[in-house]
Amino acid sequence: MLSSIQARNFRNAMKEKPTERDPSEYDNEDCLHNDRFLPHALTVANNSYVWHASKLYIETLGIGINETRIISILYEYDELQAWRICDILCMNKATVSQSLKSLEKQELIEIERRREGRFARPTKKCEPVHRKILQMARSREEILLQGFTAEERAKFIDFLNRFHKNIPATLEYTNKHFL
Repeated sequence: MLSSIQARNFRNAMKEKPTERDPSEYDNEDCLHNDRFLPHALTVANNSYVWHASKLYIETLGIGINETRIISILYEYDELQAWRICDILCMNKATVSQSLKSLEKQELIEIERRREGRFARPTKKCEPVHRKILQMARSREEILLQGFTAEERAKFIDFLNRFHKNIPATLEYTNKHFL
């Protein structure tokens, strides 16, 4: 089931529905050609980046990539409920729950229980950790974007945002396209 944010994104994406190719157009392909298949390129790039980032964060800060992503988003929004973290970061509920428990145990976040639910927010102890996350993330981003002009960087972000906007439509994709 889509979250409210995913549903809204899906409705917006459907307003600008891209031209679909007929699946029979692919009948003459002998394979995906992963060197030219964008989902493969993104997955491989992301997996290698995230694997190294997680290793680096664990060695340096004692927390993994999921925890650093949650800390970063909490500093951006001040406090959030777990379901909102799931939506913003596109992480599953179990991962977010486990990461919140770990961060709370390390006293890097506190969870306040209110009538409206439970809200996570960073603690004072988290400030130097967050500062280090920022430094490491920005330094690694600069390495990734070496050789890109400011204009190319802006276009790249725009392309990724537009790509991401189309993801809800892929959630609706079923095998009916091949029946």
